[in-house]
Amino acid sequence: MIAEDNTLLREGLCLMIDSDPDLEVVAQAADGFSAIETTLSLKEPPDLVMMDLSMPKMDGVSAIKEIKRQMPDSKIMALTIHDSDEFILECFDAGASGYCLKDSSQDELLKAIHVVLSGKTYISPGIAGTVMEGFLDGRRKLKSKTAWGSLTQREREVLKLVAEGYTSKEMANFLCISPKTVERHRSNIMNKLDLHNVSELTSYAIEKNLVGN
Repeated sequence: MIAEDNTLLREGLCLMIDSDPDLEVVAQAADGFSAIETTLSLKEPPDLVMMDLSMPKMDGVSAIKEIKRQMPDSKIMALTIHDSDEFILECFDAGASGYCLKDSSQDELLKAIHVVLSGKTYISPGIAGTVMEGFLDGRRKLKSKTAWGSLTQREREVLKLVAEGYTSKEMANFLCISPKTVERHRSNIMNKLDLHNVSELTSYAIEKNLVGN
């Protein structure tokens, strides 16, 4: 199952994957919410979910966490432009089994898919090698808690939706919570980040790559 909001890229991935005789694309999604709904609605769970990290409505990391919560045996591989330690660690913390960059060659991407399907972990060569080795070996060092790190997963979801221009009512519908709860989360976000209006929240979300590709 492919979750990618760029239609041209998603269709290209489908053609590439379907060209492998051992692989078949069984479903597609264009945002984080649809990725979850589509994955859970299939008659048989997909062997692998390929997840973009920067998508509308819900980011890929949040979608990975929810899919793994409901389908703990599912295999998920991030396909993204982000090569920073922060994104890599958050993805594996969320339950991903692979991390592949979008500038990878076709051969590398197909190799990554087969590696993850075999039950192993795949990381694109050269990205944050030292950090990932330490993480996978259980030797991850504690980092000082930043303002960003103080946000809960729900607060990050609300921040993303605020930056994408959704109203409190729309956010409440997406997240299955009340508008009052949305406003409480928004207030908490502003207090934790010392931000004071939607413009500042949007700028911060863009800086953290919550919005856009």
